[in-house]
Amino acid sequence: MAPAKASVLEIFKSRQGEGLFAGEPHLFVRFGGCNLVCDYCDTPDSIPVQSGTRWDLDGVLARLGHLRGDGGPSVVSLTGGEPLLHADFLEALVPRLRALGYRVHLETNGSLPNALARIIKGCDWIAMDFKPDSATGRDLWEAHRWFLEMSGSKVFVKMVLTGKTAEAEFRRGVDLVATVRPGTPLVLQPATPWGSARSIPLARLTFWWEWAARRLRDVRIIPQIHRLWEIA
Repeated sequence: MAPAKASVLEIFKSRQGEGLFAGEPHLFVRFGGCNLVCDYCDTPDSIPVQSGTRWDLDGVLARLGHLRGDGGPSVVSLTGGEPLLHADFLEALVPRLRALGYRVHLETNGSLPNALARIIKGCDWIAMDFKPDSATGRDLWEAHRWFLEMSGSKVFVKMVLTGKTAEAEFRRGVDLVATVRPGTPLVLQPATPWGSARSIPLARLTFWWEWAARRLRDVRIIPQIHRLWEIA
């Protein structure tokens, strides 16, 4: 049985600001709570587990239906925080979304493969972050490997690169993609300066892209466009 409610910070309509689908109109459900604290996080209000307000399933669906209206976006991005912390709720939500004709885009930090296994069947795309040790203070590479293996062809990987991202951890991420599924698209996202985080120098970013592009089939540099446009 699905939980009665989940912590949600906001449900809104906007343009996708990151990754392969940047610029597309999406509906967003931003869940509260995250199991990581990244130094470049631009939604720190979403980190506490009890952040946001409690929404039930019918309330979420009604709000999305209102925002979609007649001919509005048909893609729902589940974001956070970390949406997979609410796997019980998502197990009920995702099939309902599919039944209503939505496509489901999961945005995740890629550290909770057991939770992913419970909803992956209903996901159309998975935007998976690689979180290097320098960003979180934690070694997540084995969890990332398991998550990537499970995601199959539905996934693309995003690496946020800051001024302190080490070349060794960047190469480790590229090698992981090359080993598990070399056809997986890899998005290199220069960090938007936020708090103590600073972006990667352009010359270094270019060099790293060239190195990765020799090993993988699809490597792209895509910044956060919603920050450039100053939208949600």
